[in-house]
Amino acid sequence: MPQSNEVLEPRLVPVDSYYLSVIDDRIQDLSNDAESLAMALNAIHTDDDASKGVIVAIRSALLANGELASIVSEMLSGLILLPEIKVNDYE
Repeated sequence: MPQSNEVLEPRLVPVDSYYLSVIDDRIQDLSNDAESLAMALNAIHTDDDASKGVIVAIRSALLANGELASIVSEMLSGLILLPEIKVNDYE
């Protein structure tokens, strides 16, 4: 992404709700994948404390990313459900 949200100027842009739904589906896929990978790490057994620590850290990061993706998906779903508005073109 070329600019952070702190730098972007507010502006209205036309976005089709179908396009937002496709993006939301991909975000949900990311969330599901992160959670599945975190659960798959439970199958790894090791006696090495350092390896256990790495597995716990990776699992925690995957679960946190999955949760964040779920939150973003909920936010996007809220945008998808907004009513359609008409904007007059004054240019």
